[in-house]
Amino acid sequence: MARIDRHESERDRWEMVHAAPDPRLDGYVLDYCAYDERTASFTRRRELPSDRVVMIVNLGDPIRVLTDEWSDQPDGFLAGMHDTFAVTETSGAQSGVQIDLSPVGAHLLLRTPMHEFTGRVVELSALFGRSGLLLHEALACARGWQAKFDRLDAFFLDRLDDALSPVPSVTRALGRLRASGGRVSVGALAAEIGCSRRHLGAQFREQVGVPPKLLGRILRFERVVALVDARTAMGWAEIAQTCGYYDQAHLIRDFHQFAGSAPGEFARRRLPDGGGVVGD
Repeated sequence: MARIDRHESERDRWEMVHAAPDPRLDGYVLDYCAYDERTASFTRRRELPSDRVVMIVNLGDPIRVLTDEWSDQPDGFLAGMHDTFAVTETSGAQSGVQIDLSPVGAHLLLRTPMHEFTGRVVELSALFGRSGLLLHEALACARGWQAKFDRLDAFFLDRLDDALSPVPSVTRALGRLRASGGRVSVGALAAEIGCSRRHLGAQFREQVGVPPKLLGRILRFERVVALVDARTAMGWAEIAQTCGYYDQAHLIRDFHQFAGSAPGEFARRRLPDGGGVVGD
């Protein structure tokens, strides 16, 4: 069943349709989101690090993305795991489909070490060659969001036939990290899995793209953002304690690294109805 997020104000409007992929893609592909928006009050967003690998099929005007430098993305791209925020810029109008992949799912479907994508934005044509261009064409011609999602299912199910097999120790470690909200230490995680910290780090580099300690920080930060979106009555010190931070200073450090601002400024930049974070 689809979930639809809509926003309409004097200067901005957007619609986002979320749907689950085919159950056979469970663990690989996490979510589809077809979107269409028109914004006059801003054209840039800050894109926060997350525990997902994001793929965009762009069906509107070109998107510009800033990581180390600006790049134009007319057809779409895949963004690997990041340790800080990126910036996207549009003309004020955009439409397309976002596909959220699990890091291990991206590794298995793309059959590529995930550290090769870390901190990078890669064009669809560079990822998939001709099949990426055909996917873009198929989605552009599809009428309605369900038809687009059906074509994505077919595309990923076809790749699933040749996908690599998951490594149980990595999937267990990821599950444990997520279940703890990023609060389990790397040493404890390695002991539970039954390997050395060095071996666990090497596996994460290959199949996730970032070290387990950094992923834990990202997971804690995502929980903070969820509390901000829920308009919690807790103060920042209480939020820091609830989400497993040593103190408020560590929370502020993560805000500056992951969102580019202090907590209060971030809350002011946060858009309603799933709109993201306004950029500079």
